[in-house]
Amino acid sequence: METAKPPRFLSMEFHTRFFPDLVRNRLRPKERTATGFVSGFDSLIVFFIAIAVAAIGISYAVSHRSVIGWIAGGAGVAGVLALFVQSVVSRENIPCYESFLFGVFGFFVTLGATAGIFIGTLEHSLPLVLTAAPAGLAAGYLLGILAGLWFQYLGWIAVLVNGIAALAVVGMIVVDLVLLSGALFG
Repeated sequence: METAKPPRFLSMEFHTRFFPDLVRNRLRPKERTATGFVSGFDSLIVFFIAIAVAAIGISYAVSHRSVIGWIAGGAGVAGVLALFVQSVVSRENIPCYESFLFGVFGFFVTLGATAGIFIGTLEHSLPLVLTAAPAGLAAGYLLGILAGLWFQYLGWIAVLVNGIAALAVVGMIVVDLVLLSGALFG
């Protein structure tokens, strides 16, 4: 449930008050009152099993030309697609800022900065890095807010996407550091 209606996305109040307060409140440690698995945990296990069946079946079918491999691979792919559709259809709430996906937001912000850094280091130009990286950061910030909100339409798969995006942020930061060290010291 939303406590207050957010200001318009393109307003100064959204980016100077509302969104920074949202980030601070969401990143503040909270007490955990419940234990156990999230409601989509069983679907998540079946999702990974379907991915494993698809991967094993298709690889066996391609390497050994096995009909059973193609059947298993097809069943795995059908299972993944069915679970994806079930996740989207079974979502309970409309997207809101209380369920904002900060991993997805961080991914887009970092992706924008990484793109700018990559463009600058590709041309071996530090001034280009210093202009393209902030431009990419700004674009990633705006796209990240929209993606963090609208990826909630994916249902329980959004939790998986959010976690994977958060892990990808770590990898992109390492790539950024390598690119920047090459641009500065190379």
